[in-house]
Amino acid sequence: MPPCPSTQIFITLALLVFGVNSHVAAQDSGWEEVKYKEKPYITAQSLKAFYRFDAYKVDKGHLFFSSPDRVMRMRKGTKDLYINNTKFVLSEFVAFADGKYLISRMDMTKLIDPVLRPHFIRQSAPFHTVVLDAGHGGKDTGSKGTLGHEKVFALRLTVLIQKELERRGFRVKMTRTSDEDISLNERVAYANRIRDAIFVSLHFNNGPRSASGIETYALPPQGAESTLDGPQDDDDVRLRGNDQDGDNIALATAVHASMMHELDVIDRGIRRARWGVLTGINQPAILIEGGYLSNRGEAQKIASLVYLKQLASAIAAGIVNYRNALRK
Repeated sequence: MPPCPSTQIFITLALLVFGVNSHVAAQDSGWEEVKYKEKPYITAQSLKAFYRFDAYKVDKGHLFFSSPDRVMRMRKGTKDLYINNTKFVLSEFVAFADGKYLISRMDMTKLIDPVLRPHFIRQSAPFHTVVLDAGHGGKDTGSKGTLGHEKVFALRLTVLIQKELERRGFRVKMTRTSDEDISLNERVAYANRIRDAIFVSLHFNNGPRSASGIETYALPPQGAESTLDGPQDDDDVRLRGNDQDGDNIALATAVHASMMHELDVIDRGIRRARWGVLTGINQPAILIEGGYLSNRGEAQKIASLVYLKQLASAIAAGIVNYRNALRK
């Protein structure tokens, strides 16, 4: 597949997005809607026309949409979506039926539309406070790598982000400031008592030794499956965190794009998961997996104060971009 042009990060990714009125009726949008496996999908050709891409082509199942300021690509049978090289993971596979390439309406309304049409997104309330949540703590060590436990690195990163944000004029609150036991419910309850805030939970990953890279998670919309778990019986349950669906994906996009722009890391994408700290939150919230402690090379970077400072700076810059977008 040809590489995506190395254009500057799409402006709506870096200065994104505000909270979304995410129900877009196909008859109002001009999208061509079809049924595929009992679910509503939108044709790629109508996506191209509606968003006024200059060009749309298909090469061996790879779909390319392009205009001077943006390039979008995806591939049949996968959930990978790239907008100017920033990776998103869709809720449904890109499909092909009756000679047409199809994208689920859930992904259109809850991801693609708010990214491509930020001027149709309602204005969210401004925020002055960032609640930082260092994952794990106390008896809950989190992932264990050859160079230490996740709980230690998560707190170390959180303190560095706190300094970066305070330097930029934010008020910062932390769910924990030491190696202490604190439940998921306690973290959420603490955050929900703070007004005018966003919530960022910091973690590090574990997996095969070959796995590497950074992931950013937002809560799945009601009716969408988790990236990790696949379809579950409770996917249709509306959660408190779904009140901020648009804000969640906006915050995730701004922070993730900043990390990818500033760091030399593998982009594992903006993903969806019903993590405990995301489901009951009443403010825009994301969870960051800042690398793999199970990968020795990546663990060495995470153990480096120089690298953690770079990561902290990139996360803080993404939060600033999100705040700036709210002021537009």
